[in-house]
Amino acid sequence: MTRKKPKKNKIFIITIGLIVIILIVRYIAIYLPFARKVEERGGIEVDKSQYPITGIDISRHTGIVDFRKIKEHFNDTIDFVYIKTSEGANLVDVKFETNYYNAILCDIPVGPYHFFKFNVSGKRQAANFLHVINNKIFNLPLVLDVEEWSNTGVHNRDKVIYEIRCFILEVEIRRKEKVMIYTNESSYQKYIQGNFESNKIWICSFSPQPKNLKTWTFWQHSHNGKLEGAEGWVDINTFNGTRKEWNQFLEL
Repeated sequence: MTRKKPKKNKIFIITIGLIVIILIVRYIAIYLPFARKVEERGGIEVDKSQYPITGIDISRHTGIVDFRKIKEHFNDTIDFVYIKTSEGANLVDVKFETNYYNAILCDIPVGPYHFFKFNVSGKRQAANFLHVINNKIFNLPLVLDVEEWSNTGVHNRDKVIYEIRCFILEVEIRRKEKVMIYTNESSYQKYIQGNFESNKIWICSFSPQPKNLKTWTFWQHSHNGKLEGAEGWVDINTFNGTRKEWNQFLEL
């Protein structure tokens, strides 16, 4: 007695297997390279034998940050943290106070940064920033974050530069300390280069080395940092110098 059903079942199984293999190959060929590009867009790795000092910057978007856990888990590999304080003329980062005091308690060098809005008076933004940081002491320079991201619309370049200058002048007079400028490569060339030569630069760049800069103090090279103790993503930054130079920088 002949049985044809097992043969049909075998053909069916082979056909399904071939379809699955084709789908896997198509996924690898199409979607995986795209996923890798997205990951690469988020940052690059830096040679830590050349640049041994590493830090993070955070804001309310990072969520809960347990600095004790970060320090325990990474020992001495996280050397500093920058914390968002404010934005524009009125916005205050709700996590700033908590993040500041928790970092201080863990003896992590801290610096504050203000996100600059292109359509708001620089003097009013300086007042907001100064009110938030109040008389707090920081180990790192005060920072003004200048970038076109989130500053939508058409902006007059000269007017933006003027308002940046007003912010910096107001803060430096009131605090008696220099302001460092955070920016990306395109905004640096458009607004900063040739205009703020006495201010240190913290550059965001996903190039193997930051481009078109005479010098830089900090280099942000990843938006996709994950740390034990940080609820969300953190930005990863590198200091331009040796550990000895870093210790000297903290003493300035």
